[in-house]
Amino acid sequence: MKLIAILLLLATQTDTTAMVDAAKDAKAKRKKSTSKVITNEDVKKSKGKIVELSEKDLPKVDAKKTTTGPTMLEQQDAELKARHEAETRVAKVEKSVADLEQEMVRIEQSYFEENDPNVRDTVITRRFAETKSKLETAKQELEAARAALTAMTSS
Repeated sequence: MKLIAILLLLATQTDTTAMVDAAKDAKAKRKKSTSKVITNEDVKKSKGKIVELSEKDLPKVDAKKTTTGPTMLEQQDAELKARHEAETRVAKVEKSVADLEQEMVRIEQSYFEENDPNVRDTVITRRFAETKSKLETAKQELEAARAALTAMTSS
């Protein structure tokens, strides 16, 4: 029994030593880093021209000439809000046009269902004309809203 344990121990040692040798060989074959960290001392030792500017050599900024306009983030935020409002307006007008078109269909149907010619020619015809003019106005408003939205998104 002890003999088997010793043989197993020897077998495992030879496998690990081969693995250790392979790892050492691979490490030796790896390329060393050729990059170097440049320090201030390296820069001072170089033969290149070093220019050190004092505070009086730096360009001066006049506080009166600087503009305090909106930043890029504020401009983008304003554009995003305007685009969102335009999209909301288009959606609202589209819903209005769809509702008016449905109302036109209902009025037209009630015209044909009405048996009294007097009601049909006075009340329903007047309501149809009013709804038709509202629909035309809403369609024009929709075109304007869509044009404003496309002008906003194209620029």
